Amino acid sequence: MWASDRIEKLVPYLRRYARAATGNTSVGDACVERTLQKVLDLSMQPDFEFDQYDREGLYQLLDVELDQIQKTREAKARRALLLTAVEGFPSTVACRVLGVRRDELLQLIELAEQDFASSTATGMLIVEDEPFISAQLKRIAESLGHRVVAIAATASEAVALNAEHRPDIVLCDIHLADGSMGTDAIAEMNLPESVPVVFVTAYPEKYLSTTNEGPSYLITKPFNPDYLKAVIGHALINVQSA
Repeated sequence: MWASDRIEKLVPYLRRYARAATGNTSVGDACVERTLQKVLDLSMQPDFEFDQYDREGLYQLLDVELDQIQKTREAKARRALLLTAVEGFPSTVACRVLGVRRDELLQLIELAEQDFASSTATGMLIVEDEPFISAQLKRIAESLGHRVVAIAATASEAVALNAEHRPDIVLCDIHLADGSMGTDAIAEMNLPESVPVVFVTAYPEKYLSTTNEGPSYLITKPFNPDYLKAVIGHALINVQSA
């Protein structure tokens, strides 16, 4: 595979990481674009080696960009949890991406988990048409201390339940069983900026393939509990610190 093709396939996942880390689609995508521009500039040098910029190398460059706008230890801690729980990097690779020792990485992850645990418990609306998945989402959310105010299976139900319960966060599947779209439901809800939306989909690449479009927070099916907890935690912390 040509190096450019390999990089292109990684771009959606770079965007997922940057968007979740910053809590902002435009800001996250801008960090990714600067990272790609840096690789392009370096490629003009005669001693450039594309193999240096594999998945780990690209995340290293991207994390440098993120570190320029997120200078606190707490922000670095949340990125550490994203790298391990969401992006699936082994701890040894996450250490190299962040430029920390293993003991520092473990301290950062612990700090992020404490940060998430101390965030205010919220009322959550779940929009999901598969009963098994909605039950799983509910169980995990409640284990984090959140209160699930309602579960909707269609876009119209979601809009009505949002008006009734006014949740603090929404977990929303994109493709619903009756053919309706979770994205349409969210648009119709006209949620305030203080209410984050975490989208759930089996096809993340489709919603991360273009710049400055698509969700800031995306959970990929199938997911594990640590993945879900990390994304919910980021969504709530980013809103509270905005």
